[in-house]
Amino acid sequence: MLATILTSLFCLALWLWWRLLPGRQIYPEIRPEKKYSVVLWDFDRPLAGHESYREELLSEIQAFNRDFPNIEVDVKLFPWDQGEQVATAILRRQDVPDVLSSGPIENLDFGRRVLLSPQHLTEESRLGYVPLAMSALEQGGEYAFWPRYIKPQLYLANTNLLQIAGVELSTLEQYGLGWADMLELGQKLSQLPARPFVLASFDYEGLLTAVAPREVEEASAASSNWPQKAAVTAAARLKQLQDRGFLPPNASQDNYSGVREFFAGQAALLAPAEPWLIRAVEGRSDRIERGLLDPGENRPFPTALIAPKLDPTSGLPAQVEVLVVFRRRRAADEIRAAVELAQHLSRSGTLSAKLDLLPAYGPSQDTWCEAWELGNEATLLQVCEHGRIVSPYPNTGLEGKDVLGRIK
Repeated sequence: MLATILTSLFCLALWLWWRLLPGRQIYPEIRPEKKYSVVLWDFDRPLAGHESYREELLSEIQAFNRDFPNIEVDVKLFPWDQGEQVATAILRRQDVPDVLSSGPIENLDFGRRVLLSPQHLTEESRLGYVPLAMSALEQGGEYAFWPRYIKPQLYLANTNLLQIAGVELSTLEQYGLGWADMLELGQKLSQLPARPFVLASFDYEGLLTAVAPREVEEASAASSNWPQKAAVTAAARLKQLQDRGFLPPNASQDNYSGVREFFAGQAALLAPAEPWLIRAVEGRSDRIERGLLDPGENRPFPTALIAPKLDPTSGLPAQVEVLVVFRRRRAADEIRAAVELAQHLSRSGTLSAKLDLLPAYGPSQDTWCEAWELGNEATLLQVCEHGRIVSPYPNTGLEGKDVLGRIK
């Protein structure tokens, strides 16, 4: 009798272990005769040309319903500036959706009892996501999420200044911009009559981000933290640029902002630059050309995105917007319906292009290219193939000017 009980318990334990193996599908299939309801929370955001994000999202859901006509999706859009309130409501269990698109929410640590654990991401469901998105997946910790949009941080270059300085744009686009390249560019710019600066940013932390070393230690490859000594090295590099006259004298002051210098043609690079910045620059140029904006002496100029020089040990600062699924004490097939929606939305190419973001799902890149309007496709898709990510500005954790006091 005892032997029979022990054998039964062993078989049960073996079955549970087999069912919970990473990569196994642990939820049943969607039942075609059953009606499902999935609550989706997302954040409204502007689209180019005054298009409606809600309408574009509903179009994506209509495409989802062609595959799953028996899953009704209830969409609730929040204003972008209410991310903190939404996160607080979830933490207090005041209200919880089935699927949440992270939007402005930076900390998704709602707990494993609330979010699905990583074992719900099967090996098959991971296929197709670009390496940069997979890097974010590996840092997901104790919960499962589906990468949706990627927002890398690069350099925006004034191509007129590069040409005048004798710098080949095609070379930088192909190989990226490293620290030695920045020094060389600064030297060439300093020989021009106007002596434009090599770099501009939004504040001092932005400058640190633009010049910080990106080599990630092997032990921390699954972490988004910057290298331990990155801040000290970055501050020393900024001091070197400033001492050579490649940065303005006020670059280390609390009120520093170099955006005006860049648009005045007084700096060759603006960083960190996200893809949407191209549209902002082009929109400014268009308003000037149509007589809707007086540029003064700040005439428009052509720009291009340049990636930092990367190798397998480098981390790229980027933000990955994700979708997460909540348990909500629902039946297994009902949770599966929410998972299917999250997976579908994470694979859209058209909507990411209209948001000036990059797709996280590789097979959707062709659709993204058809809808993308801002050029620089080769550079942007190339950085998606990079396999390591670090925290983006303004959440780098790099310290400010106090680091200078510790430089020997």
